[in-house]
Amino acid sequence: MRVMRILTRPNVGGPTAQAIALWHAHARRSVTTLLVTGRCGRDEAAMLPSAHGVPRVDPFAEPATGGWFELSELSRGIAPWRDWRSFRRLRDLIGRWQPDVVHTHTSKAGALGRLAVPARSRVRLVHTFHGHVLADYYGPVRSFLLRRVERWLARRADALIGVSPSCVDELVAFGIAPRERFSVIVPAVATSVPLAREVARQRLGLPANGVCIATVGRLVPIKRIDHFVAVVAALPEVTGVVIGDGPLRAPLIAQAATLGDRCRFVGVRDDVGAVLSAFDAVLLTGRREGLPLVAVEAFAAGVPVVGYDVPGVRDALATLGSGILVSERGGPASLAEAVSTLRTRPEERRRLVAGGQAAVDRFAPDDIAGHLCCLYASLWR
Repeated sequence: MRVMRILTRPNVGGPTAQAIALWHAHARRSVTTLLVTGRCGRDEAAMLPSAHGVPRVDPFAEPATGGWFELSELSRGIAPWRDWRSFRRLRDLIGRWQPDVVHTHTSKAGALGRLAVPARSRVRLVHTFHGHVLADYYGPVRSFLLRRVERWLARRADALIGVSPSCVDELVAFGIAPRERFSVIVPAVATSVPLAREVARQRLGLPANGVCIATVGRLVPIKRIDHFVAVVAALPEVTGVVIGDGPLRAPLIAQAATLGDRCRFVGVRDDVGAVLSAFDAVLLTGRREGLPLVAVEAFAAGVPVVGYDVPGVRDALATLGSGILVSERGGPASLAEAVSTLRTRPEERRRLVAGGQAAVDRFAPDDIAGHLCCLYASLWR
């Protein structure tokens, strides 16, 4: 089987990590995958597939092998002329490489990739929603238009996937497609071997003793990292670490200025899974998620996770894994109270850690690759 997987850009984040993990898992199943991505923006940290064992290829100049191809015209944002060139190049690439399945990920690649597959083609078309931008990202008019476009694009796909039950629930509520057209397939997460706690703290420059908490994510409004800073401010004995970067870095640092060394911004790291063992808790402060991969990495590291009871997070911490969910209405104060609970109730901490570690295998890349192969085969039948 030949699969062309299309991703808007290989930035640090869940979709890229999943695409790389699936490339390797499918290779072990003798499935040839061509991973096609655009380029990262200047303000984004890249997670290049070639740095993670996926060979870089040029299918326009080389034999039809698998690997990673960078389509330079493809990038985030709307640029009509550039998007038209991306569409034409994707259509040419599909005709040249002759995949059995085109599997698109993320909004921009999902739109151009689904349009690039010719009508009445033998190619089967699958799209994964790793979340959505249909609410809370833009104003009401743009959100309304995006929903209309996504409904139309959904009709072009042979199969639709959501990475969590609540992700599918929201997409159905927005009228993107009937529930029976969706499958829930959780992300493939290639977890790291965690460092010993003291080694991880040394690597991060954290004190050997004391309570340390972390949050991981892009510094953008939807992630609400300001809530994490507020939690650190509310707990004077706690040191907080923000892992990630983005356009809100400067205002967040300004918000944390009075906290001094108690709130640290360490930027993007490529060893997140290994160093999470340094922390006493990982906090998820976002307004919504598809399914937060950092929760799975925390499970593997034996670290409890605390998050708001919002789509995606509730799936990770209540349905698929184990963690503490708090109400959004309580705001940062409810998160701070949960962190304090972990300190005063060691038996609760042990229960959460055990539940999280038991859930890690649900996200094993080889198993997820198997589920996808079954889906692909069913489309051909």
